[in-house]
Amino acid sequence: MEEESDKTDEKSTNIRNEKSLEEINESPAVRQEAEKPKKEVPIVFSSSEWFSAKRWSNNPFTFSILPSLFVGYKEQTSRLMLFLEEKHKFLLVVGPTGSGKTTLLKWIQGNLPGSDTLYIGKPPETPADFVDIFNDKFKAPWFLRPFSPKIKNIYQVPDFLNKRLKKKHLVVFIDEIHEADLEILEWLRVLGDQVDNISFLLSGLPSFDHDLSTKLETFRKRITAKIELLSLTKEETQQLIQRRIQHVGGQGNEFPQDVVDFIYSRSGGFPREVLRLCDEFINQAILKGSPDISLDLLGGVTEEKIEQQVYLDVLEKMTPMQREILEVLAQKPLSPGQIANSLNLEKYKSRQHAVRSVNNILKFLLKQDYVERQQFEKTFVYSLTPKIKTLMVKA
Repeated sequence: MEEESDKTDEKSTNIRNEKSLEEINESPAVRQEAEKPKKEVPIVFSSSEWFSAKRWSNNPFTFSILPSLFVGYKEQTSRLMLFLEEKHKFLLVVGPTGSGKTTLLKWIQGNLPGSDTLYIGKPPETPADFVDIFNDKFKAPWFLRPFSPKIKNIYQVPDFLNKRLKKKHLVVFIDEIHEADLEILEWLRVLGDQVDNISFLLSGLPSFDHDLSTKLETFRKRITAKIELLSLTKEETQQLIQRRIQHVGGQGNEFPQDVVDFIYSRSGGFPREVLRLCDEFINQAILKGSPDISLDLLGGVTEEKIEQQVYLDVLEKMTPMQREILEVLAQKPLSPGQIANSLNLEKYKSRQHAVRSVNNILKFLLKQDYVERQQFEKTFVYSLTPKIKTLMVKA
């Protein structure tokens, strides 16, 4: 009897507990809490996990020089290859920071047939450095070095190179040439004049060409061709992204078209800026736990908003000639001939050459939506677009 009584009391207690739980669950506070939308807890990826999910071996958008993945600038590379095969003495590549000059030099070095090559990342600081550079380039095997002739001073370099090269063509690539002192440039001129089978492909910022015209005209006149690197097209930008991704094992289509369009608009097609933006998309995807790349990762910025934005670094990426034309047009609309008349014509063979150069730059500025044109009688008159007017005022 006592056991049955205990069971009855336990059952009664359970019923009371169930009723009290129902009352608690039906209370307004509990119902309000239950009706609140549940927050989604984002998935947190590590870099290695995110790359592994994509089947990428690593991040393809680090600032690494990969000549095998070089894209764009087909006309420029074709001209440079032709001039080098014809053994012209001095060629110059100019372009803003991040336009791909070093990658272009490395690509040409790896694809130039029939020539020996030497790449120098920065110009020598003193003439004596040329001695070390060429001694190292042409050093004999270790067991022959005690008997092998070496250059002792800068004045022996031309004769040494003529004896070593004979009919062999040597192409010397010198990057960051805008950092070179005048004395170094003078010795480059001497080597070009006195060494029979040597060519120099120089690369630097657009300011270097202006420095030559004011400080070392004798060297400037020896440059057979000046190649300007501006930026990639939208198609080339997409190709750069695809090649980089495929290089690390991806499919190449992981960046949707609207993201590619955004990157091109934001970067202006400058390779280094393209890599930086791609890297930013990946970092945001990892931090926000997103397995896919989308515009939402950077705050959902649309193409329309991009078109309304003006970036002050646009002017820094322009060549001096491009900027000079914009500054002239900031005063009033002009025709190509009128623009040419306002420039220093001494650096051109004729006024016709100056007008032709102006027309080529205007085509680029028109394509970038920096200038617009209207027909006036028998010619076109160019003026700045509203967004570049704002930029010129802020600059």
